[in-house]
Amino acid sequence: MTTDETDYSDYIKHMSSFNSEFTFIAGFTFTTLTLLITLLPDPSSIMAQLTFFFLAILFDLLIFLVSWNTINNIYFCRNVPPLTKRLAMFNWLSFLCFNLSGVAIILVFILSDLIYLAIASGIVWALGVIANFIFTYKPLLEFRKTRAYILGRVEKEESQKD
Repeated sequence: MTTDETDYSDYIKHMSSFNSEFTFIAGFTFTTLTLLITLLPDPSSIMAQLTFFFLAILFDLLIFLVSWNTINNIYFCRNVPPLTKRLAMFNWLSFLCFNLSGVAIILVFILSDLIYLAIASGIVWALGVIANFIFTYKPLLEFRKTRAYILGRVEKEESQKD
């Protein structure tokens, strides 16, 4: 690596560590919510529902941060392969899985007959999906198109020199 090239590998490792922590806390939050719903004598009380709603928002926020941080890491990679159909499918499925994880909490609320809480959590989840699309998926698609275009142009220029 030449001296004028910037190495972001340490930063990527640091952000990957954050992702591990966020994922762990998201799993802990989901587990806590599930246990509280099953163990509380009256999960339909106002205080219990406020607690569940807070935990649902926390879970959605953590999943959003994991998704956003995962996508942000690609911007610091020096060599990114061109976007192929397989990579595009992987990106789409990853985006789908990140977003569908929030549906599990809504389903838990529905199964526990907490319909209004499920609706409120569904609205927060939908806002999170929209934010995830705007801040992660859409910029990723633009970056991947641009990056693939730039790489293609560089390859074309190099083949013309030979």
